[in-house]
This record gives sequence, C-alpha cells and structure tokens, in this order.
Amino acid sequence: MAASRSRKPALMSRRALAGAMLALGLPGCGDQVALDGLSVARRAQVASVISGDTLEIDNGERVRLAGVEAPRRGDPYADEAADVLARLAEGRQVELLFSGAHTDPFGRTTAQARVVESRTWLEGALLDAGAVRVRTYPENRALAKVMLAREAKARAARRGLWALDDYRVRLPEELNGGDRGLVIVEGRVEHAGRLTDGGVYLDLGQDWRSSASAEIPKGALREFRSAGINPMDLQGRLIRIRGAARGMRLTLDHPEQMERLKG
Repeated sequence: MAASRSRKPALMSRRALAGAMLALGLPGCGDQVALDGLSVARRAQVASVISGDTLEIDNGERVRLAGVEAPRRGDPYADEAADVLARLAEGRQVELLFSGAHTDPFGRTTAQARVVESRTWLEGALLDAGAVRVRTYPENRALAKVMLAREAKARAARRGLWALDDYRVRLPEELNGGDRGLVIVEGRVEHAGRLTDGGVYLDLGQDWRSSASAEIPKGALREFRSAGINPMDLQGRLIRIRGAARGMRLTLDHPEQMERLKG
C-alpha cells in the first residue's frame, strides 16, 4: 500500500472533473447477470440528486443507493460525487432492485439502481468513477464482491476521491481516534484473540491502544465461518477492513467488511 500522500486538489471545475470521469466509459453494461439476480420492485423517474449516493424520485421518495457511500455534504469531493450521479441519473427512469432491507434507519428506500434506457448500474458506475466507496451493512450487502472489485480498480487508478489524502486507505498506526464516518484500514494481523463476551479481536499493530484493531462480535462469528473465514486463523495475515471507527477499533458485524489480501 502506498505511503501517505499530501492532498493535491485537481485544478478543474467540479463539472469539468465529473465530465472527465464519465468520459472513461463508465456507463458500461457489465455485471448485468448479477443485477438480474435481484428482484425488481418497480421503475421510477429521478427528479433530482440529493447527494452522491441519494436520489429523489418523482413521488418525493428518497432512494439511498445500496452498498456505497459518497462523501458527506461539506466533506472533500461531496459536490463532485453529486455531479457524477446527476449526470448519470437525473431526469432518467431507473429500476429499483432489492436484496435485503428495503429501507434504512432514516426511512429512505434502499436499493440497487439501474438506468432503464442505458442499463447503467448506478452503484457500479459511481465506483468506477471513484465517486463513492463500498459500504455494506448486515441487512444490505448484495453484490459486495463485485463492488469491491470495481472500487479496487478506481483506487489503483487514483480516480475521483481516491486522489485525495482524505480518503486514502490507512495504515494501522494512521487511524485517528477522532475519525468519523467510513474508514478503510489495511495491515497485518499481529494478534488474534478472544474477547470476554466470546467475540474475537484482531490487532493490526503491536499496541492496540495506538493502532487499529477489529472486533468481531460473537453473534457474527457464524457468518464469518460460513464465508470461509476463521478469524482466529488470521494472525500473520494481511487484511483490509472497513467501517466506522470507535476510537482505534472497527466493529466487523458481517464478513463483507473484511478482505483477505495476498502478502
């Protein structure tokens, strides 16, 4: 993983930057088979774009795109991400596809979305552009493997938000106790052990007080094992984890939050 870099904002307007990213050929028709495996609830007309991951459809309903997260309003690249989604979806008819929870805790409809005319998968195109990052939840994690692969390509090419230091993949010692929102950390498991409540901890540094660690609750262990991951066997393995940090610890409540890496 590359070392920390200084942030160097591109000297382009938001609209020019969004247009340049879309010129990469993002609205492709790949992964249609995976999408077709989801249930199509209905079609809707996109009235406006609220943010880089949220649409408003013509009946006033807000739709949160499943499995991805754009920068929050006021954060770096938030406006650019919204521009990318607007160019892809605004004024167009979309299919809303479900697999898992249909609403989020804020009452918004949660769905994968595909433009009817072009069959552009919105989540996939946003990931290709580097406008969003993958963020799944226990109740909504369809297509995680496909989305992580798209994210990885955009990250390697430093597209969109990946060109900014704010969103870099952190080393374990770079995690800040004040970090908010989604963070991604990559490191080698130095220690794996049991928590007093039966869960598992994974320390990615020699000292858990000053470097990142992961906590897998007892109730999530069965799902990790069903996914072929025995957390206690990860000591010495290189992994990438993602989620919201509480101090120096990330809670992994479903296996899609962890990637096992080579090396």
